[in-house]
Amino acid sequence: MSLRRCTESDRAAILSYIAAEPEINLFIYGDIESVGVDRDPVHVFVPAGEAAGQWSGLLLQYYENYLYYSCDPGADLAPFVEFLQGRRVENLNAKGELAHRLAPYFPTLRPTDAHMSRCNAETCAPAGPLPAGLSVRRFGKAEVDEVLELLRGVEEFSDTYRGDPRERERMARYLDMGGMIYGGCLDGRLVATAQTTAASSRSAMVISVATRPDARGRGYASAVVSALCRDNFAAGRQFLCLFYDNPAAGRIYHRIGFRDVGVYTIMSAAR
Repeated sequence: MSLRRCTESDRAAILSYIAAEPEINLFIYGDIESVGVDRDPVHVFVPAGEAAGQWSGLLLQYYENYLYYSCDPGADLAPFVEFLQGRRVENLNAKGELAHRLAPYFPTLRPTDAHMSRCNAETCAPAGPLPAGLSVRRFGKAEVDEVLELLRGVEEFSDTYRGDPRERERMARYLDMGGMIYGGCLDGRLVATAQTTAASSRSAMVISVATRPDARGRGYASAVVSALCRDNFAAGRQFLCLFYDNPAAGRIYHRIGFRDVGVYTIMSAAR
């Protein structure tokens, strides 16, 4: 069985298919709402010949990044594996149980498990006082280079932000698609940042939470993430999600109001 590329006529069936797990499928919601079902860089693929909305799974493409989802944890992977093995894949993501079934077919991709957490508008912690001297505000495209400079200097993001010119383009595109970037500054110097991507009218994903190594342990990242969350909720979004694999970071996010909902796996090409 081969895969077929979906069109806008499949939108309702796709959204119905993924509705049972809105957190896991946050990226799909955001990309389809912001870009569409079949417009670069977003495309959705399903098994050819299967009835609309009754698919054994679906695959979303965003540039060279792919997200696999199935309602059936034991679904046939063969058509998806065959399709992906003929393409350049930088990242292949799925909820944990599905990703670990896929992993043996893609030995060049390195799987990393992370906790997925969700924060609802009504459970977000009230704003506390900012750390002494810190100012927090929303950034725009003019400050993307400043944000990238910080991220490239943080070891945890060394595999993601390596100086590729496309990084600036993609971060600017996040803003065009409804994402937000927030920064915390001390004496005019950016010391912490966080942003959202995959934004839709009801949700978004918090990513790239970072603090300069010489400014850690002072609550700067917590203040930035809190402001980012509050403004997303003020814009009408119902919930936000994020990934973490560091227990210390998890405790910070839990204080803000995030609660774990499951394991998500990111399979990345070695760099």
